[in-house]
Amino acid sequence: MRFIALDVHRDFCEVAISEDGRIRSHPRIPADVEHLQVFAQSLAPDDHVCLEVTGNALAIVRILEPFVERVVLVNAKAVRAITSAKVKTDKI
Repeated sequence: MRFIALDVHRDFCEVAISEDGRIRSHPRIPADVEHLQVFAQSLAPDDHVCLEVTGNALAIVRILEPFVERVVLVNAKAVRAITSAKVKTDKI
């Protein structure tokens, strides 16, 4: 199982892949249907993909969903608020 993060821009996507505890980058993918479909076909059925909510995120999700186990849309502002919070509830 791999975890794949897409940083979606208007014309391209940056890709990071976490596999077996190691993170590696993947070449940039043009953010058009043809290139995203080729990328989607290279994914494994047990892969998990996350990407930030942007203008074209839902279109990308629709392309990727048939090829992977899970696609998650991330609200960057909410994640930033959680990770920078001073209040911690974890017990030590």
